[in-house]
Amino acid sequence: MTLTLIAVTKDTVAAYLDFRLSVVDASTASYLSGTDQVSMILASTSHHFLLEDDVVVATAAIKRKSDDDGMSVYVLIDPKKRDEKHLTDLIARLLKTENQPSVDCDTRYHLYPSSGLSFIETDMHAMGFSKNLENIKYVRDPGPPRAGEFPHAAKGEQLGYRPMVLDDDLIAKYPDIFSHMSNVYDRAFARRPNAQKITAEEREKNYHQLDSGYVICMLGDELVASTHFLKLDQEVLATELECLRKHWGTGAADLVCKHQVKEVTRRWNLPIIAYADKTNAASRRALERFGLYPVQEHFSWQRTFTAGSRVDF
Repeated sequence: MTLTLIAVTKDTVAAYLDFRLSVVDASTASYLSGTDQVSMILASTSHHFLLEDDVVVATAAIKRKSDDDGMSVYVLIDPKKRDEKHLTDLIARLLKTENQPSVDCDTRYHLYPSSGLSFIETDMHAMGFSKNLENIKYVRDPGPPRAGEFPHAAKGEQLGYRPMVLDDDLIAKYPDIFSHMSNVYDRAFARRPNAQKITAEEREKNYHQLDSGYVICMLGDELVASTHFLKLDQEVLATELECLRKHWGTGAADLVCKHQVKEVTRRWNLPIIAYADKTNAASRRALERFGLYPVQEHFSWQRTFTAGSRVDF
């Protein structure tokens, strides 16, 4: 049987999203439905249909990114047949299309299992891959702030920091707020490798999406921090907190996240989830300070081919 990749276009992007929504778990489907996936998909060349003898059996996202250390290739397959053996066989067959006599630079493959599925470990080891912890999922039980949580929030209040839910009145008062939020993000994560930029236009789209919101923190008229939340199926995703470095240790982070918990409780009273990179000890400590606890580890499978070596799966 022959595998074929067909790139997603503006004419097929709706079908691509419909396929993914039909196979992923409820939380992932809710996230895809609540974000501007069409713009993100069409802005890249990573997204494909995976056909087997001209029949679509999966979607495949393959992203190639160069950096000072070489080339990274990120692969995610979402198969229609929700079976771990089928998923593992598909990834093995797809990787054979990557075979080449040699590579010009160190090339690292990162494989991610589809939501709700895992690769078969013995098969992955046989292909030379090793399992790598990527991030950790945290959850906070429903309810308002509890005793012992957000211990530095009071300090922030004493210093004059003000957390607020972003609304139309605030936008009217600060018409450039979305640009300021993007600037805070860029400055907060300037030292992070592979940080993904989020434009002012994307933030404004997020603001107008159903079941989505922002909490910001001001000192006078200066925006110092913000965080976004999005209701998924039966939980609320809290995305990264952005706080200017000069305001670290002031209590601003505790204050804005405490206000976020209050707003989520007021709207839905659902669990809050967040993700922390395994190497980011500061973020993990902050999540635990905010009442979240680890519930699940997420892994990728990695293999590196050194410069000049043959790629042979």
